[in-house]
Amino acid sequence: MLYLRTGANGSCKSLFTLKDVRDKQLAELRPVCVIVGDAEDPTRQYVKIKPSVMKQFGWTTCEFKDWWAQPDGTIFLGDECHNYLPKRPNGSAVPQSVSRLAEHRARGFDFYLLTQHPSNIDSFVTKLIGSPGWHQHLKRAFGASNMTSVLQWSAVNNTCEKDGAGKTAQVDMRGQPKEVYDWYESAELHTGKRKIPRQFWMVVLGVPVALAMFWLAGKLLWDRTGGKAPVTVAAGPVAGGAVAGSGQSSTRPQTTLEYVSAYRPRIAGLMHTAPAYDKLTEPKRVPVAAACISMPSKGCKCFTQDATPYPVDQAMCEGLVRHGAFYAFAVEGERRDTPRVDTPRHAPETVFPAPSGITLIDSGGKAPGAPTEVVASPAQQPRVQPGSKWSFQTAGQ
Repeated sequence: MLYLRTGANGSCKSLFTLKDVRDKQLAELRPVCVIVGDAEDPTRQYVKIKPSVMKQFGWTTCEFKDWWAQPDGTIFLGDECHNYLPKRPNGSAVPQSVSRLAEHRARGFDFYLLTQHPSNIDSFVTKLIGSPGWHQHLKRAFGASNMTSVLQWSAVNNTCEKDGAGKTAQVDMRGQPKEVYDWYESAELHTGKRKIPRQFWMVVLGVPVALAMFWLAGKLLWDRTGGKAPVTVAAGPVAGGAVAGSGQSSTRPQTTLEYVSAYRPRIAGLMHTAPAYDKLTEPKRVPVAAACISMPSKGCKCFTQDATPYPVDQAMCEGLVRHGAFYAFAVEGERRDTPRVDTPRHAPETVFPAPSGITLIDSGGKAPGAPTEVVASPAQQPRVQPGSKWSFQTAGQ
C-alpha cells in the first residue's frame, strides 16, 4: 500500500511514522528499508535514525532508484520524499523507478512517504494512493503541545492545509510516543514553540464578557421596574366559542378546526371521550374488585361494584376469593351527607275520613290490636230553616 503523510515541519510526521513502521514490522515480521540519498549525496539520511537503533531493529537503507531490488514484503520509510519524487514538467516521461510504483502490490511492498504537502511530489504517485492506503495531514495542536490533530482521507486531498478540510476527513487526536524520540535525532524537541490559537483566547475572554452583559441587562431591568417582580395579569373570561375542558387557554374565539377537534372522541364510538367533556368526566369513583367467584368449570372471575367484568389474572383472583381485599379509600368517592330526619317519639294524631257522620281518630298511642274509637259527629244543622222565605226547597223535599 501507499501511505502519504503530510504536514508542516514539526508536526510529528517522522515521529509517528517511525512508531507505525516499527509496530507493523513486529506484528507482521517483515523487513524494513529506509530510503536515503539523492543525486548530490547518495548517503544522505532524511530521517537521522541512530545507528544503534538501525542495528537493533534490523533495518537497512537503499536509494529510491533501487527499491525494486529489495526483498518481497519490504516496508519502505521515505522521509522528505519530494527529493526523489519531484514534480515533473508536463508531458515529460515518467522515470522507471516511479512508474513501477503502480505494481508495488504485486510484491507486497508498503511505502510510507513523508512530505510537507502533496503538491510537492509527482502527480503520478499521488494518483496511485487510495484505499486501503490513505493520505494523512498532521497539525500540531497549540503549536508545541503533546497532541497532534490527524486528518485522514482515502485519497489525496490537495487542499489538506486549508481551514475546513476536516469536514471531509476522518479526524483524530494522537498523543506523541515519547520513547520514539530516543530512536533518532529530531529538532522537534527544541524548535517548536507553544502557540495558543486566537480562537481559544476569544472563548476565554468571551465568557466573562457575556456574563457581564447578562448581569448589566438584569440590573437595568431591575432598576427600571423598581425592584418589583412583574405583575401577572389574570386571564379574563373565556372567549365566546371556547369549550370548557378542551384544554384551550381561550382568549379568542375558536377556529372551526379547533371547535370540531374538541368534539372528536379520543376513543372511536365513545362520545364522552371528546376533549370538550373533560371537566364533566373527571373520575368520581374507583373501580374495584367488589366480588370474585371461583368455579372449577369456569375458572375465577371478578366483577366491579357495578357488576361489570373486572380484568385480573387467575392468581390474583384466587387470592381475592380466599382472603378478600381492604381498600384504604372511599370506593364510591366523596359523598355529601344527606340531612337526617328525626322521627318524633309520638306521632301526631291522624284523622282518616270515614263514611258520612263518622270520624276515625288514630292517636298513635293506642295499644296494638286495640279497636279504633268511633265517634259520631253531630248532625249537621241547615243554615236556612225549612219554611223560611229564604228557603228554596219546595214542599215535599
